Amino acid sequence: MRLAGVAGYDGSPPVARQRGPGGTSVRLRFSISRPPGLHSTLASFRVPGYPAFWASSAASAVGWSASLVAIGWIALQVSNSPFAVGATFAARLAPALLFGIPFGALGDRFNRRAMLVAVNVLGTACLLGLAAVALAGRLGLTEIIVASLLLGMVDTLRGTTAQSYAYDLAGNEGATNAIALSNLGAQLVGAAGGAIGGLVLDRLGSPAAFSVAAAGSAMAASVLAGAGRDRLERGGGTRLVPGGQRSMTLILRNRPVALIALAVIFGEVLGFSSLTLYPTFARDILRVDATGLGTMSAARALGGVCGGLLLAASGLRDRGGVLLLGATGVFGLGILGFALSDIFLVSLGFLLIIGAAGSALDTLGQSLIQRNVEDRERGAAMGVWFFAIGFGPFGHLGMGAAGAAIGGPAALAASGSLLLAACLGLARITDLRRIR
Repeated sequence: MRLAGVAGYDGSPPVARQRGPGGTSVRLRFSISRPPGLHSTLASFRVPGYPAFWASSAASAVGWSASLVAIGWIALQVSNSPFAVGATFAARLAPALLFGIPFGALGDRFNRRAMLVAVNVLGTACLLGLAAVALAGRLGLTEIIVASLLLGMVDTLRGTTAQSYAYDLAGNEGATNAIALSNLGAQLVGAAGGAIGGLVLDRLGSPAAFSVAAAGSAMAASVLAGAGRDRLERGGGTRLVPGGQRSMTLILRNRPVALIALAVIFGEVLGFSSLTLYPTFARDILRVDATGLGTMSAARALGGVCGGLLLAASGLRDRGGVLLLGATGVFGLGILGFALSDIFLVSLGFLLIIGAAGSALDTLGQSLIQRNVEDRERGAAMGVWFFAIGFGPFGHLGMGAAGAAIGGPAALAASGSLLLAACLGLARITDLRRIR
């Protein structure tokens, strides 16, 4: 599945973001619009507080990817049903639909760094509990679905908070670079996490696999906790907090936000839902074991690294809507190609494309949706993004049902074709193409 100068909270320009009663100003000394190169690509790492945030995001990706591989494979083994696998992914995404906006609004009210530390501690506890249940031999489909719901709540709170915190650190102009680099780190380290998780699951069993995931989440908490206060916290000042009703109605009041959310919904329902059939493809079409499934997860993650690097180097360049549509179209093409392949190495190539397009779609959605709202509503904007990906359960359940009824290749081919058709339809909306 799927990440982000020092800036104030008052909406002032990113070149002179003011914060605190003393009017302290911190200048961002980089611009994403200049020609790409190593210096501009890694610009966010020169921002105080960002390296610790990046390391924490990368560590949490180990927990996410390792748990995803383990849960998908175990669900298939205990049920022998693609629909059951889809149900576990649906359960993990359901909290995003239900709690995405209110969780995002929480981030507008409290210290985001402290929230990230707390939520990663909570994730560690959930994964250790899952390892204990597996060790006791009581891990059935019901327990997996319940665990997926709990982990989904952790994912939602962590995700809404993390990308808003990345924007806090980078400011408006640096946000795309910062979010892209954060997602890149998550994909890069997540690639290793998925591969290691599959290998550990294959060799040592599910308790060890979930313990590896818990270690990643614990590392994410400790890195941020040990980093000390960033300049946002040291600067003091009062954060402008939107009313609860205003946060909950953001998607109705802001047309660009609604259009970005619509594109994200199509990508989630028709694109990321392909995750449901990867365990079935691994076992029945490509004839590989859990280690092979972990390698497939790693290939997607490495593709995400490529997509993240490209965006980090180039930025939006005032064509965010067009790039969002392009990523959606490439996503559909990659899924269609994967559906037609039964050769493992060729399939890995298509997974690289799928990973790159999916990472770009995530990064663009997270960045654009925050660029098109007031500074004080960015947490709520990320909540809208999570609300949009919360439609994913419908895609995962539909993909699982289609895979059981007509087979995995046909189901994925239909999904990729529908995503391409949706992209062409969205491209006709002028306001979406003009989003910057």
